[in-house]
Amino acid sequence: MAELSPSSSATKRFTSPVPTPHPAACSSRASSKTSPSRRAGASATQLNPSSLRSRPLPAPPPSRIRPGEKMPRLTPADATLILDHALGDPSVPAAAAHALLAALPFPSDPTPRLRRAVLLRRLAADPVSASALDSLHLLASFPSSPSSASPSPSPIAAAHIAVAGYLAASAPDFDAAAAALFARPDGRARRAVEVEEGGSSALASDEAVAAVDQFEAAVGNSFSQAVLRGLWGDRAAAEERVRELLATEWAAMGPSLLEVAAERIVGDGAVEAWRGADEPTRAKFRLLAGEGKAREIRGKLISTPEVSKVVDALKTSCAELHSVVDDPLPAAKASADEVLATRMDRAVNINAESGQSAACGAAGPSTLNEKNNCPNKATPPSLMDWNPTARTFQWEESPDPECSEPALRRPHLPSPRRIPVSPLPPADNKNKRRKARKWCLLEEETLRKGVELYGSGNWKDILSNNPDVFIGRTPVDLKDKWRNMMR
Repeated sequence: MAELSPSSSATKRFTSPVPTPHPAACSSRASSKTSPSRRAGASATQLNPSSLRSRPLPAPPPSRIRPGEKMPRLTPADATLILDHALGDPSVPAAAAHALLAALPFPSDPTPRLRRAVLLRRLAADPVSASALDSLHLLASFPSSPSSASPSPSPIAAAHIAVAGYLAASAPDFDAAAAALFARPDGRARRAVEVEEGGSSALASDEAVAAVDQFEAAVGNSFSQAVLRGLWGDRAAAEERVRELLATEWAAMGPSLLEVAAERIVGDGAVEAWRGADEPTRAKFRLLAGEGKAREIRGKLISTPEVSKVVDALKTSCAELHSVVDDPLPAAKASADEVLATRMDRAVNINAESGQSAACGAAGPSTLNEKNNCPNKATPPSLMDWNPTARTFQWEESPDPECSEPALRRPHLPSPRRIPVSPLPPADNKNKRRKARKWCLLEEETLRKGVELYGSGNWKDILSNNPDVFIGRTPVDLKDKWRNMMR
């Protein structure tokens, strides 16, 4: 099992990805350098290149190896980390997964996630075949399979019986295929679904046991064989059951070892991991996390209990200082408000005195005859009144510069001041329009009965006989309403 702590070689492998070699060259090199026993053990889990759907390989990231520097040697632990991460990701194309399997040495003790990923990829490449039936048996043998924990029938049990049923129904010799798969006691599918005979509980279900018995009973019966061919001979239905199983298994695939290590280095537990690491390990962490993330984590490392204690002590001392020292700001604000109020009162008194003297003094040319008496506030001065200080000048065609001298000796009188006059009371609007009031159904019905009783045109009689109904109405209102009702 690969260690989660980043070794020196693993660190270089993270920063310097392995270039993807050509599949043919890798397969030939691996076959020439691998012992016969090793090749025999790896052939059970290697993917078939012809069965994988070829897709274009993704562009490799730019290498960080300097010119002239050799590629570091790949250890088995590094190969396990890479295969566990790449093959367990369903978004990695099948061609890239096959190239990695051909280029990297398969670990002698693969992780459960890697085993499950290899089986799922082999099942996706060949969903309905005898090899797929073997893959389903191996997948059901894994502990805590997510597809086996589903309600009955589970996806893996449905996929298993669908594949087995299709293999028997589509075989040219129905009797031989059904006997090999469903006959007692050595049928492959029967042994897998019977828990008492050592089968897997993940593959056992009532539907599977019933289907196994039906296929066993159909051996030698042409009519039953025709019925079972119609029920289980659809390849698309069997492939659909396998796709549902693959979707369930891929969705429940846990994180890889690299993802767990990355979460420990740059995830939620990064602060604890960095705090407990020594300086060489932190250097490797910085190389893996990048400068920006490393700077962020180092900033969080400063928030230690000692720093928190110092901050709390500083806040406590500031609070004690505020409680001991009197703040002069409130007293300064109060004195400033008092001075401002005094100045405003003085300005109001000065304005009042100047207004009174202006009201009783001379107010313009029209008040020269009343020097000792205050002018009448109700009669403002008129521009048409005779002004005894007015002078008349006659203009000539050509202005003489010498005539401008008397103009310089003209008397300059002060500008007249406007005397405040009390405004006239607003005149009452005798022709004020009444507020419109909507007619109710009672008024309309009373008006209709009044017209029937007194006749049209006798609006005054109708109004006087129904004063409690036509409140605020006039004979003209009744006439207008009746005219509107008759339209």
